[in-house]
Amino acid sequence: MLQKDFRNELKRIFTDYKRITPQIESGLQRLGILIGRKKNHVILFVSNERGRHSVSISATGSDKREGLNIVSKIARLKFC
Repeated sequence: MLQKDFRNELKRIFTDYKRITPQIESGLQRLGILIGRKKNHVILFVSNERGRHSVSISATGSDKREGLNIVSKIARLKFC
């Protein structure tokens, strides 16, 4: 998947992010991102050509920018 397509799909998934839902989980799994849980956080495991990296996000979003910040973190790890 191209970088732009991957990022656009992430934006679609995390639009109006308030909390992790089954729809978000299935969308992330379609993109090859594994999901783990730890109390009040969700750990996303992103694979790239250099290995697997993790991103820790809050299980509940704090504001309307939260989803876009998550997209930025994941895309930066995927294509670094």
